[in-house]
Amino acid sequence: MRFRRLWRMWYCAAIIAPVVLLAACSEPLVEPRAPRIPTTVIDRYNAIVATAEAGDDLLARARAYYDRGNIRFEQQDYPGAIADYDQALTLDPSMSRAFHNRGLAYALLGEYDAALRDYAQAIRLDPAYRRAYENRVQLLEQLTASSSDETLLQQLADDYGSLAQLIPEAEAPYRYRQGVILVRLGDRTAAREAFDAVLRARPQDVDALYERALLHYSAGDLNAALADLDAALRLSPRAANAYYTRGLVRYAQGNTRDAIADFGQALLLQPAYPEALIARASAYVDQGNRTAAQADLQRLDDLQLDPVLQQAREALRQRISVP
Repeated sequence: MRFRRLWRMWYCAAIIAPVVLLAACSEPLVEPRAPRIPTTVIDRYNAIVATAEAGDDLLARARAYYDRGNIRFEQQDYPGAIADYDQALTLDPSMSRAFHNRGLAYALLGEYDAALRDYAQAIRLDPAYRRAYENRVQLLEQLTASSSDETLLQQLADDYGSLAQLIPEAEAPYRYRQGVILVRLGDRTAAREAFDAVLRARPQDVDALYERALLHYSAGDLNAALADLDAALRLSPRAANAYYTRGLVRYAQGNTRDAIADFGQALLLQPAYPEALIARASAYVDQGNRTAAQADLQRLDDLQLDPVLQQAREALRQRISVP
């Protein structure tokens, strides 16, 4: 269960006032793709291109270049493949698969902008072109892994939505990924709609329950957040982060006793959990149990803390030291 930590959100609220293909395709990426064959086969395709060039049939010439481009792609001659796809598209600009395959070649050469342009054109020509969406998603995931480019993130979210429609049996995983990206974009309403769709398709999806709980929590709907976390923990009772987050919700509701119990359960499952230690120490301070709070803060001395957690720890120490 991929629960995310919310300690920064909790810290602000409670202390100072949390390249891979998405759907592996068993079919080859290039369409159509010839079986692996000796390099000398290119001579045969050179002859086919020459024969087509001698005729007047533009579509036959386009197909000849396209087919030779696929062989060159198969042989990992990506610049040669791109040159043939260029010729094919000059002769037949409606050849969506040539745009798609050229996009693949550009992506493999690291020319990502050109690849995205070709995928977009392939999809414009064929809006139900599933493989073009899948390969664009793969590239967008790679590009957004270390980038917060909103245009790319929005395109990725849109593509997840398109694939959810094109592949109904995979709606839940694609909608889930769409929701995660929409959270990154700050579009909480659309993100919640995506997680709602996941849970309609797969009511026991614990990740979607948790993500939706986070959205409810951030919106101040504590009862809805608590309901989703309760459901998630019934399905996955060893999820430390879910106990921690439920503790935050109960703490925000003023239920300090049960919040401490949840933080404690999170620590039983994950003893080196600094956010849960800080949260429980703060709750102990509110109860007037300074001894227990100090014990939790001492456990933090054995853990590596980032600057924000260090600041939270020091703020708690100051609270404890004040009579």
